[in-house]
Amino acid sequence: MKIFFCLSIAVALPLTQISGCTPIRKEIGPAIVQQSGNLPCFSIENTEKTRAGEANLKAIEVIGEQGSKIWFVELKKSSPFTPDQCIPYGQTTDVYTTKVPAEPLVPGQVYGVAIYAPMERYPYEVHGYTADFCLLKRPGQEILVHQVQFDPKTSRWLREVCKTDVPN
Repeated sequence: MKIFFCLSIAVALPLTQISGCTPIRKEIGPAIVQQSGNLPCFSIENTEKTRAGEANLKAIEVIGEQGSKIWFVELKKSSPFTPDQCIPYGQTTDVYTTKVPAEPLVPGQVYGVAIYAPMERYPYEVHGYTADFCLLKRPGQEILVHQVQFDPKTSRWLREVCKTDVPN
């Protein structure tokens, strides 16, 4: 009987982990890249918890095509960040500590943004948001900010859009 008990514990314990008894941490959600003048502006996905101000903005980082940081800011004190708020690329305020000053963005290059805004009251919710984006230039016109989209039909990110000219 003792052997049966030990075997059942040895089998049951791993099964509880596999079966979903332990919550899975969803670590990354989608960042939102919008247009603000000729620059990108960064926000987070619109969910019930983010609308309620549960995400606490701590840092924003933009990475260039070669993987180097081209802008990085940290907040001196984290503050609630909601989907209706948008932080323009390169913005500096008394609240943000600029760790890497913003470099000029080049049309046609793909950039990545990472927003660190954990939901501290909900440890199994998203704590970071990411997106890829680029600037598109129309001949003789202003810059267009473009968020790279995922194509579910081909199961790939459509980054090649960033390398094309946009007609008038």
